[in-house]
Amino acid sequence: MPIFKYTVANKEGKKLSGTIEVPDEATAHSELNNLGFSILDLEQQEQQTEQKGENLQKFVFEALDKHSKEITGTIPSVNEEETFKKLTKEYDLIVTAIWKEGSSEEDISKARILGTKKFQEALKLEQEAAEKEQKVKTIEEEKKEEFTKAKIEHVLESVNALLQEFDNDFDKTQKTEINKKINKILRIKHSSNLDYILASAEELLIFLQSQEKVLKEKGLNDKQLELGMKTRELLDSLKRTGAPHSIGDDIIRKIDEWKEKNKNSQNAFVKFMYRKSDKLKEFFTTPPEIKALQEQISGYNSNIFNFIKLYFKESSPEYKEKIKTSIKTVWANRKKAKAEIARIKKEIREKKRQQELLLGSESFLSSFVKELNALTGWLLSFYIIYYFLAIYLTTKDFGLLSIPKSITVYESHTFKYILVVIFLLHASTSLKVNFFKKSFIADLILIPFFFIGSTIALLNL
Repeated sequence: MPIFKYTVANKEGKKLSGTIEVPDEATAHSELNNLGFSILDLEQQEQQTEQKGENLQKFVFEALDKHSKEITGTIPSVNEEETFKKLTKEYDLIVTAIWKEGSSEEDISKARILGTKKFQEALKLEQEAAEKEQKVKTIEEEKKEEFTKAKIEHVLESVNALLQEFDNDFDKTQKTEINKKINKILRIKHSSNLDYILASAEELLIFLQSQEKVLKEKGLNDKQLELGMKTRELLDSLKRTGAPHSIGDDIIRKIDEWKEKNKNSQNAFVKFMYRKSDKLKEFFTTPPEIKALQEQISGYNSNIFNFIKLYFKESSPEYKEKIKTSIKTVWANRKKAKAEIARIKKEIREKKRQQELLLGSESFLSSFVKELNALTGWLLSFYIIYYFLAIYLTTKDFGLLSIPKSITVYESHTFKYILVVIFLLHASTSLKVNFFKKSFIADLILIPFFFIGSTIALLNL
């Protein structure tokens, strides 16, 4: 049967080449078109023609196309694995068998029986790894986009506030130019080109900053100072990357990476920690409103530092006085932001408390810990009563010929070990119930404390 060498383009426009064994050229055209390819070149080869390329071999394959039609052909490749990948990814075929050209009937039969199980398993692992990488990348991109758009919104709000504040100080030309740049940002702010949006916002702020000269020429030194500081603060905030800049942010990122890596683990301890990881994340997560205020405080700190540097550079007493006034104003704003953070934290705690009340009864675990605490408390009380009674009976002469062994059981090493375990269990549950009722971090500390203490007691008693 004739062999035709072809060059085609797939749906993505990528060029592909290979050979197909069909009765005639018309059938070759039909087969390739049915696969969704655009034929760029097709020519018949002599069957004796050797495949060019020292490392390439010719492989015969059997496969199904997207219409479940059986296809048989040959393709040059390095090995069977690469052949399978090429046919699957580039040609979009379901491969059922692959063998080297010239193989014996026995080898061909084995290839058909084996099918492509090993290749499918390898491809599946490769696809899972690629999907995992893409998912992580997508999450990071979403976070970056969300953070960038939040910065742009903050810049737009701040610039509008500045325009109102300096309304009488800017002339018509200045206002027109500023509004033109604002409108440009409003048009593109939902675009996926984040770099272009940031560059446009930076261009707006640099233009605003350049208006200091105009204010200085008008003799508005205090206004010039205020505009310079505010635009500098906005430029600083625009250049922040959003990367983890606190221990909490870094821990959250690490937890997310660990969860993604271990989501399919069957290890009992890993599964337990996976379920508890959200609670741990909640502990380190900073609410968005608090994070925004913390960014403001960081800006205020930067402003104060810049004002202090300016104060020592300036020689005019009058101007120094204005700088001191500006520092006091920024410090007052900083205090307000701090107070607002405290108010929000209190509000969040109150909401959590109300949610707990709405949920009604305690969880099974909380109830179990309370019951365990009460039980160990009673056991320790009984021990104290027993201990003093036993000491009293063994030290006083009541005329008894023999004392039952059960009275002196407190001397047993096993009894002492059990007593230490009960004490440690009671101490741990008491701390949890009375001081750390809703703290997941306390669980991470108290549980190991109990087991380590019990182990030390076992080794030393």
